[in-house]
Amino acid sequence: MKKRESLFKPEFKRGSVRLFEPVNIDGVTIRNRIALSPMVTNLATPDGYPTDEYIAYIARRARHVGLIITEYTYIDRIDSRGSPNQLGIYSDELIPKLSRLVSVVHGNGARIFIQLVHAGRKTRRNIIWGNTPIAPSKIPLFEDIREMTEEDIERVINEFAEAARRAERAGFDGIEIHGAHGYLVAQFLSPATNKRRDKYGNGVVFLSELLKAVRTAVSIPVGLRISATEFDPSGLTPQRVHEIVKEVEPLLSYVHISAGRDGPLGSSMPFYYKRPAFIEEARIVREGLRIPMFLVGSVVTLDDAEKVLDTADVVVIGRQLLADPDWPIKVKLGLPIRSCIRCNQSCRGFMTREVRCDVNPELGWEILPPLPRVTGQVRVIGGGVMGLEVARVLASVGLEVELYEKEDRLGGQLNWLLDPWKRMEFLQLLNYYIDELKRLNVKIRLNTEVKDCNTDCIWAVPEETQPRFIEYRGLKILIDSNLYAYQDYAFEWARHNEVYITERSLRELDLTRRYLLIRAYEGVGVKVISDKEAGSIKANITMREFRRDQPNLGKSISRGYWLARNYILTKITQ
Repeated sequence: MKKRESLFKPEFKRGSVRLFEPVNIDGVTIRNRIALSPMVTNLATPDGYPTDEYIAYIARRARHVGLIITEYTYIDRIDSRGSPNQLGIYSDELIPKLSRLVSVVHGNGARIFIQLVHAGRKTRRNIIWGNTPIAPSKIPLFEDIREMTEEDIERVINEFAEAARRAERAGFDGIEIHGAHGYLVAQFLSPATNKRRDKYGNGVVFLSELLKAVRTAVSIPVGLRISATEFDPSGLTPQRVHEIVKEVEPLLSYVHISAGRDGPLGSSMPFYYKRPAFIEEARIVREGLRIPMFLVGSVVTLDDAEKVLDTADVVVIGRQLLADPDWPIKVKLGLPIRSCIRCNQSCRGFMTREVRCDVNPELGWEILPPLPRVTGQVRVIGGGVMGLEVARVLASVGLEVELYEKEDRLGGQLNWLLDPWKRMEFLQLLNYYIDELKRLNVKIRLNTEVKDCNTDCIWAVPEETQPRFIEYRGLKILIDSNLYAYQDYAFEWARHNEVYITERSLRELDLTRRYLLIRAYEGVGVKVISDKEAGSIKANITMREFRRDQPNLGKSISRGYWLARNYILTKITQ
């Protein structure tokens, strides 16, 4: 086997002592300093009840973290909801099901805080039952909105307090007010979105009244999530956020630092952005504060977490716990970790689907029963990510697995990547599979082509592939295609050619990923042009191909998982 490309040191070392120390938040003891970030899942019902799928998803991540922070939870049935199947706490009728969620977290030894939100202008009429979105000032985001009256403000503050009271009755250990990411509280705090001339023109007045009402309603800890930066000089800056938090500090049990407002840049940074992401901004906010600080932002490795703990008291982890919910215990024991590749694809876009993860096909399916132990031998044909996933699942239930690959190395199309940022993160996934298959005693047969695959054999070769790289020099190249391969190859072609790519070629990418990719293209000379401009480019070579359902890494891994699962279930019925 060829020596694989190693871009980061393997994380095979004992976990940080600090990371696994308990922490006390206003009287609530949390067993370690790892918190699950509040992430939208769309796994609740249209009425806001936690489904069994949502509870199973949370329970899976409560095994090893110290704290669960729920996804943003809406507080009324008027105008607070931000997405279709969002968790809700607008009525006492939801308390029994929310208590069920709390009990499974406590049963796993973790604590759980509920994050309360009002979406403000960051919603649409069809999401809030035909009502008009409200905001501090009449500055529309998606559609027409209404400026809040003082009666609206009083109502919303009361709704936060009532929601907090329900949360305490349901057994939650704490409350987190969502004051980040451009939702209503952030809209009051940000000078970019609050142009009021009354006392609420100072957004801290609204925040203070809200926190006082919530504090009066409950006896459990109350924290605030806030964006340390909105990536906009006219919005919130770290210095201004420091002043805000300092002013309301007596009302807070902790502060939770994130980033972003309405995009394109936000808290879920893709692989084009440094990690961990927001330490410098958090240090400015923390200056002189006495309350504990939580910090989120592209924490993938133990080294990332340790850097966060130099500034904050709790490491808040999002996408990495989607990719591998066993991250804490694997860090502690030095086991192979399935890294989040920060692609921002399947874990985004919640107007139309539930949360999924390109590298973890089990995400969203935690409700399925565990696979049974099986004995026997099986061959897997194909050493790309589909075959690697098949081999992993089969070996994990006790089967003796031989994996055959006709090339001289594993990885398949991962080895074709030429985007240097993508390559750095995606090849960590290959490292994971190689280490995990070694741990599971899978036998690897390279340079071996197999054409006969019948009994006790799984064919794990994708039917479609991305186009292979072709070398060009001294040409004008136009990319008018959504294929990921061409987006990658643009970096290499730009070394010896004049390269253009159309805006529509990038339209399917997550907004933040697209924005940062364009900046990366600028750095190497790739020109991003409008769709109209494409017609005026006299190119020597044009890549013009759009596929509605193009092959990609996530689909291959998912296919591998289900192939293996179906094989195992068929095996036990024979």
